[in-house]
Amino acid sequence: MARGTDRVARTVERAFLAYSAEHIDFVSFTQIKDWINSNTKDGISSPRLASVLRKKPQFFMVEKLRRVGSNATQTFWSLGEHESSIQDLDGWVRAKTVDTGI
Repeated sequence: MARGTDRVARTVERAFLAYSAEHIDFVSFTQIKDWINSNTKDGISSPRLASVLRKKPQFFMVEKLRRVGSNATQTFWSLGEHESSIQDLDGWVRAKTVDTGI
């Protein structure tokens, strides 16, 4: 990965730790991005955040949901593995995940 990826991964870990202090185990992609953009000087782009979450082994995708009647999706992530999953949210259904082998 590109230079500075470890630094970005540590920033993402800090976002997870901030949410875990509020007893939130699973954090959506949007929540992570918003926290980083609010709490760092330069912020992060969606493609860079997605790359770090996919490629670093400490981050696990828990669930991928799709809004009913739309193709809008939301992914939920955790820092470390968790046995439980996301409770059903009104207006959202589980999306099929495709293993890309990355």
